Amino acid sequence: MSGPRLTKWRIESISTETVTGTNANTGETREWERDWLVQRLGAGEFSAELTTFDRVSVTEIDEWRERHSVEEIDEVKPYVIAIAYGNNGEKFTSLYAATEAGDWDSLELVQQDESVQNFSGALRERFDEAVHRTLEVEQRYH
Repeated sequence: MSGPRLTKWRIESISTETVTGTNANTGETREWERDWLVQRLGAGEFSAELTTFDRVSVTEIDEWRERHSVEEIDEVKPYVIAIAYGNNGEKFTSLYAATEAGDWDSLELVQQDESVQNFSGALRERFDEAVHRTLEVEQRYH
């Protein structure tokens, strides 16, 4: 998307009160009230380019209702839900299933948000790496 009135800003710093950015074309620096900017982003007046996944949460569940219930099987093979939060405020969900009970090394992708499937190659690599790192850390404490 481009147009004569569209500008790109690079965020330089974020504090509890303000956000400081630099215009990518002119180098002009500007400071916004943080609450005002967050409201505008939430309302869709501004957009943020998705480039990183700085936070990923992982939750293990014993059953996934669309696939089976625990009562129907002898050995519980866990499902793991990974939710990655993008720097643009969106969240992206992936569901993994273990092929062996209690073995997170056997996790295989079962279902994923369509938006994740449409990521560019580089963005997909960053997403996969963020989820993989989180799964490795979580497995240590499992």
